[in-house]
Amino acid sequence: MSNNLDRKPNARRRRLLKARLAKRDGAQCWYCATPFGPALEGATVDHLIPRSLVHTWAQAALVLACGPCNDAKGDRLPQALLRPAPGAFGPGLVPVGDPNAQAPTRPGAQARVREAVPSGQGLAAV
Repeated sequence: MSNNLDRKPNARRRRLLKARLAKRDGAQCWYCATPFGPALEGATVDHLIPRSLVHTWAQAALVLACGPCNDAKGDRLPQALLRPAPGAFGPGLVPVGDPNAQAPTRPGAQARVREAVPSGQGLAAV
């Protein structure tokens, strides 16, 4: 038996879905943080866990991605894009020189952490 979460959304619902995802995650690619325009130009809806493994259009299973990142990820788990084989870096990914260097963060992530955790709760000041 099929339900609404199994069916591909029509164009109107897809626009609403993109707007909800942008509100939840920010109007940027989930993988490389490339910003999208005000009308979410260039944004595609990506199944974080491939549809071949989890057949759903539930919002919790979706993220916004730019076309190159969505194409690079394809029908694989996100680890394949985020942790590519040595020498095979995907779009938006660059090799890290010093393994002890601070990992890059998404824009605004540190501010959201500061807002969520009161000072003196075990986080070092940045």
